[in-house]
Amino acid sequence: MGFCKKILFEFMNRSVTVVFLFACFIALIYGCKRHEVEASKLPENTFTIKGSVREMELYPDPPPAFPEHEGRAEFLSYCAICHSLKYISGQPAFPAKVWDAEVHKMIAKYHAPIDSATAKKIVDYLVAVKGK
Repeated sequence: MGFCKKILFEFMNRSVTVVFLFACFIALIYGCKRHEVEASKLPENTFTIKGSVREMELYPDPPPAFPEHEGRAEFLSYCAICHSLKYISGQPAFPAKVWDAEVHKMIAKYHAPIDSATAKKIVDYLVAVKGK
């Protein structure tokens, strides 16, 4: 009688495992299909599907505009390499001394590839558009 119980127990154990794995598989398939349906309801400008890659724009608003002034091209070329324009536009208005220290800190501490003539143009631009 002990042998029959052992066989029955192993059979039940395997059956439960198979049923459990099957249920997990079905839940996984259903969950993926449901996610695809929900994703397709999002606005196209913030969520796109390209093959198996999903892309989402975190900030759908346009990047901040910086006014035209001498040094703008250098500012955008050198500063936007490491900083987002949104981050830079959120900085408070600083006096020229602070902007000069910030630009030179980026050169000395973070090895920004900016020569002294370009650094002066960037500082002058920042003072003109975000200075006190």
